[in-house]
Amino acid sequence: MTRAGRLKALLVDPSLFTAPYDAGLSQGLVEAGVDCQWAIRPLRRGERPELPEAVTQPLFYRRVDRLSGVPAQLAALFKGLAHVVGLARLIRLAQRSRCDLVHIQWTVIPILDALAIWLIRRGRPVVVTVHDTLPFNGSPLPLPQRAGFFWPARLASEVIVHTKVGADRLAEAGVNTDKINIVPHGPLFLPALPRTTAPASLSNSRLKTFVLFGQMKPYKGIDILVEAIAALPQALRDKSRFIVAGAAMMDMTPIEQRIETAGVAPHIQLRYGRLDEAEMADLFREADVFVLPYRAVDASGVFYLLRPQAKWIIASRVGVFAEDFVEGIDGETVQPGDVEALARAISRAIDHEGPRDAQARGASWGDIGLKTRAIYERAIGQTGLADTADALQTVQAA
Repeated sequence: MTRAGRLKALLVDPSLFTAPYDAGLSQGLVEAGVDCQWAIRPLRRGERPELPEAVTQPLFYRRVDRLSGVPAQLAALFKGLAHVVGLARLIRLAQRSRCDLVHIQWTVIPILDALAIWLIRRGRPVVVTVHDTLPFNGSPLPLPQRAGFFWPARLASEVIVHTKVGADRLAEAGVNTDKINIVPHGPLFLPALPRTTAPASLSNSRLKTFVLFGQMKPYKGIDILVEAIAALPQALRDKSRFIVAGAAMMDMTPIEQRIETAGVAPHIQLRYGRLDEAEMADLFREADVFVLPYRAVDASGVFYLLRPQAKWIIASRVGVFAEDFVEGIDGETVQPGDVEALARAISRAIDHEGPRDAQARGASWGDIGLKTRAIYERAIGQTGLADTADALQTVQAA
């Protein structure tokens, strides 16, 4: 049964992990008749607001981001305490507001977030989106972020994932299949345009340019790309160049050393640092081919940002690339970790003319808003009270 009139949703992204996604989802929900309020952290220096200021409340990490010169362990402790304060503010806001439900996009400290969900569910339903059903795509995590990872999903009224693989993984983790919903990820667009004058590196080069873009983390498979480049015939290496660009979130020393010992340093550029939108636009214009040799992934914001660029993509056949990737149109997929297969795909791409009209595919935010509203209505149609059985099941499964 469809509920008439507009709904009010309080959405939560404590660390603004996926601000562009938040903005797209918010747009789709508004079109579907849902008024959105967002609980987030304050913007950091240099960040552009993705969400309108009128619909945001900075409940999390109001002061902790300003700390400087603090040892890493102490900073982590302060961040954890700040998260507790943010959750207390969220619970109070949920209790006092007239929202119909709370929708949590990311959980930061799962055990504490699960407790907050249990308390909030005493008054209204809670929807949880699990963007990564493999915690941080297999990257090592401190105990507070590992422990009870699936508790929030078990306690939620309804759960959203982006892929069937993600839904299966949640079911295996003990989440009730009746409340698991697959809603696709929407397209992401850069608001900035490239510079009017093309960079000299682009205008003076006839080399086929391959780009691996995004935060540098172990699961991204940068080392696999290096080995694939080393496996290319010298004649093909001489016709191409490879750019790995993004903030380094791992020790890059072993990869730098391997680049030197493999003799491929002339063909690879490592561009460290977070790119602003104009720099991303410049980088995307430089690219002929995007290469994403991930070891593991569920959904991928990078893919949905790159797809509208209408350029060839080589990606590992995992997660969203196995489910929402059109072979021969978006590009080509290979088995994760298969160096030889990746080298062959790169070889083929060197002479490839590129794809057509990549912007025409994929779910729109309007469709996503309608699907999400339907999930909200189902959650609201339940009792709205915390289910004691869910809580007991969660504790027993721990």
